[in-house]
Amino acid sequence: MLAAAAGLQVYLPRVAAGAIHAAVAANLHTKASVTVQGPFWLLAGGRFERLDMVVGRSTYQGFRLRTASLDWRDGSIDLGQLAGGQLRVLSPGRLRLRLVVGQGALAQAVAAGFRQAFPSAATDSMPVVVVTPRDITLRGSVTFLDVPVRYSIAGSLVLQDGGRVLAFKAKDLNNSALHMPPLPVLRMQDLPRIQGLPLHMVGVRLLRGALAISVAGPASASAQ
Repeated sequence: MLAAAAGLQVYLPRVAAGAIHAAVAANLHTKASVTVQGPFWLLAGGRFERLDMVVGRSTYQGFRLRTASLDWRDGSIDLGQLAGGQLRVLSPGRLRLRLVVGQGALAQAVAAGFRQAFPSAATDSMPVVVVTPRDITLRGSVTFLDVPVRYSIAGSLVLQDGGRVLAFKAKDLNNSALHMPPLPVLRMQDLPRIQGLPLHMVGVRLLRGALAISVAGPASASAQ
């Protein structure tokens, strides 16, 4: 009996990790590093103590990611659907997800949000967006009443609406104070979704040429 239990303890985490890896490959068309931990009697029912996963460049539900890493504790998933290549969450547990978005995708989101500040009659070209660990800078021009006006705006990203909205907050305009409210650039519904797993953003960090977004499950909210 002890030998059988020891064998299951080795075998089932590998099977679970392999099934999740296959589901990721089927949905994201990329490889993932997956580890699953927990007693075999929990794993046999789709429950786990910890699930760690790292995924490289991928596109999921139209959202392009540079990398994604997952730290998931005390969750439960539907093994039947997992065998069919789908991930359905039965119990969310405590979850932290880190998404890294490249400068190109971030530039489009920021530019679209920034255009909301322009008068409806104004026209503009796609601004040049530069992302550094310190701030985000937009440079371009806007034409209003046939008068072109160049701008250079530095700003940061802030969370709003309980982590459901990411907004661009301007810090200056041509070295002058800019009185503009934070402009929404990314909403939770824009991010990939998993059935049975309500999520919200809990942190953002600017990188050189990229943005890291930290996302949490419902049981993680009180810790932030």
